[in-house]
Amino acid sequence: MRVQLTKTECIWLAELAKKEKENAAALHEACPNRLFLLRQENMEALESKLNGAVQREIQRERSDDR
Repeated sequence: MRVQLTKTECIWLAELAKKEKENAAALHEACPNRLFLLRQENMEALESKLNGAVQREIQRERSDDR
């Protein structure tokens, strides 16, 4: 099942992922543990995907305006 998110939802989720990535990085520094590193990597991947979705939506809006 694929869920369509609005641009606003993607931006909000990307910001949340960024905060979680930073939290995981801080936790990893305090207690070097592979679990926190995996969490950080997962949040980086999620943030990247969401930012990509936002960029695609912006491109689509620009194309529609033309």
